[in-house]
Amino acid sequence: MADAAFAKLLFMEAKRVQDPDGSDEILVSRGDGVTFEQLRMREGDVFEFDERFVPFVNQAPIDIVLHEVNEATDQVKFIGGAKIIPSELGLGERTQAIGALSLSLYELTYKVL
Repeated sequence: MADAAFAKLLFMEAKRVQDPDGSDEILVSRGDGVTFEQLRMREGDVFEFDERFVPFVNQAPIDIVLHEVNEATDQVKFIGGAKIIPSELGLGERTQAIGALSLSLYELTYKVL
């Protein structure tokens, strides 16, 4: 079996938001802390990633994490994460829930290439 090279992030859907104004300010990052998207989402919103490829390094899993930013206080709160593994290569589109134990809930859809 060939080694997986990338995870291609396709889209993320807001299933539940926690902010009282009805929208969350979200940071989308790799597990190492590199933020590559900052967006505002309301329940039901779908964000499509624009050709976002995240490389596998030595076939180690890729962690994608979400944080919610409180704009009034600039506090950042961890929502949850997804672990993308190289063995998902060839399985097509995959979806993982992020934040099941949080007040917010998102679904990340990706493909391993």
